[in-house]
Amino acid sequence: MDIARGRAVELPRAETERRWQATTPQWPIMHAVLDGVTRDQLMAQHKSNHIQVVYGSDAAAADFTLQAKATFAHTLGIQVHLCGVGSPIGTKLSPTT
Repeated sequence: MDIARGRAVELPRAETERRWQATTPQWPIMHAVLDGVTRDQLMAQHKSNHIQVVYGSDAAAADFTLQAKATFAHTLGIQVHLCGVGSPIGTKLSPTT
């Protein structure tokens, strides 16, 4: 599981529509920028353009949520990759860590 902090960004309406029509227009769309992770880094590691989002009201809430999700996945035996600012790309939590 790849976990990173980021934020939603607004793109021009025409670009959003173009992207919607190139995928499945019935699905919701959000444009995101991950802190300290480029698009190419994300695609090289994650190999998907789909992400799960957890909202936070501020940086402290985002950090707490990131840590909680990483800990939960780790407890379930899922290998976790913490990516981006504040957590070096490639940092891994494994069930034996």
